[in-house]
Amino acid sequence: MQSLDGKRLQSASQSLIAEAQKNHAATASAIDGLKAQAAANQKLVSHVGGAVQRIEKRTEERVEKAVEQVAGEASAKMTANLDASNERAERIIAATAKLEARQLWSAAAAMCLALLPVVVVVAGLWMGIAGLITGAQWALDVDGSVWLGIGRWLVVAVGLAAAGYGLFASVRWVARLVETWKGRGMSKWPRWYK
Repeated sequence: MQSLDGKRLQSASQSLIAEAQKNHAATASAIDGLKAQAAANQKLVSHVGGAVQRIEKRTEERVEKAVEQVAGEASAKMTANLDASNERAERIIAATAKLEARQLWSAAAAMCLALLPVVVVVAGLWMGIAGLITGAQWALDVDGSVWLGIGRWLVVAVGLAAAGYGLFASVRWVARLVETWKGRGMSKWPRWYK
């Protein structure tokens, strides 16, 4: 029995050795396959790395071209906007110059209107004084006729009274006009009957 057990044991050990050798061969084969796969993977990684670098380089070139194109378009648009702004500014300057010229004429007209009442009062005083002198000379030149002298002095007195009232009314109108201009209302013509 021992021999039968020994044979079985020997046969089992031989089969284990054979299986171990098979496993060893399979393991060696798997290791060689893995080494080959690793080499293939390494080759693939280097190819992929090269492709990635080429893609990065191409992408970088395309981005640079796109940036240059966008910058060129932006520069052209900015130049167009600046030209349009300059044109608008020139139109505004021209319109401002026209307004300044109109304001100059308006200021000159306002000055004339402001001086008109002063001219009226000065002219009234001048005419009153000239009328008084001329009237007195005319009234005194009667060649001794008393009634003619009295009549002439009455005419001179009435003329002086009318000139005085006219001067008074003109001064009153100028005063009202100045008050109205200060209040920025509409100017009123004088009412002689007040």
